[in-house]
Amino acid sequence: MKAKPIYAKPRPKGLGKPKSFNKKGKAYKSAKRQADKKFGKKVSLYKNIFISKAIKKYKPRKKRWVL
Repeated sequence: MKAKPIYAKPRPKGLGKPKSFNKKGKAYKSAKRQADKKFGKKVSLYKNIFISKAIKKYKPRKKRWVL
């Protein structure tokens, strides 16, 4: 049996309402450029998922200071 495509599944209620991207950030701009190359100029769910994952990879993690 084939799994349902991602757009056919309902959004989990635990996630809450979707938030828009911070379009002024450096992370968004570089991720958007990559996504445009890969998926073309049209907006799609797969493209937005790609952008959100790329932003999460791009964001630097906070370092804990150990003395």
